[in-house]
Amino acid sequence: MPFGATPWQIGVRAARANLVPGLVLQAAAAGFVAAYYFSPGFHAGLQILVEWQTRYGIAFTVLMRMVFNGIVPAAFCVLVPGLRVRRPWAALVFGMAWWGFMGANTHLFYALQARLWGADASLATVLLKTATDMLVYSPFYASPIVAVAHLWQDQNYSFHATKLQLGKGWYRRIVLPNQVPGWTFWAPCLLVLYALPTALQMPMSALLGCFWSLMCLQIALRTPAQGRAVP
Repeated sequence: MPFGATPWQIGVRAARANLVPGLVLQAAAAGFVAAYYFSPGFHAGLQILVEWQTRYGIAFTVLMRMVFNGIVPAAFCVLVPGLRVRRPWAALVFGMAWWGFMGANTHLFYALQARLWGADASLATVLLKTATDMLVYSPFYASPIVAVAHLWQDQNYSFHATKLQLGKGWYRRIVLPNQVPGWTFWAPCLLVLYALPTALQMPMSALLGCFWSLMCLQIALRTPAQGRAVP
């Protein structure tokens, strides 16, 4: 990507580059929800997942995130030349630790959403949860910390080099490239996800997050930096 690309251009290009796989995942998520409500056999089969999530709570959510958002994307980075990163073992540890942490955040946020707006799947509840997620949680909390974490990884895990990127206009330069594709990918996904019971929202989020974690890595690699850490 050209060095002079603006944050909006980086975000829009990332969204376009991942449009087809994103649409496939969104359609699969919609099919998952439809099967849950209209297929007795599929619904019954998911009850074991509901039981595990209910029994083990936040620990199960963190484990799911570490596997699907940490280990699986790390394997893709090894196998796909365009996604290879420096220090793959460090990337694996980073991915497991970071997305496990984000899994705990997501678990608590979804539980808070259920308290605030209810646990039913009515249209009003789904819209309220999606709006809160996309317009409050994501731009003011999740996107900034995810963008900075991946910037730190891209800067070879150097706090000093990362700090150099966080000067004036850091949100526009670093967060917007994540936020724009985040809106295009997650908004439709959340309309589907929040139609599920809270106990199934956590595992579904982990599965969708596998694709999103790979997108975050791509965006971090494409975002122009003022200075790179020495390998």
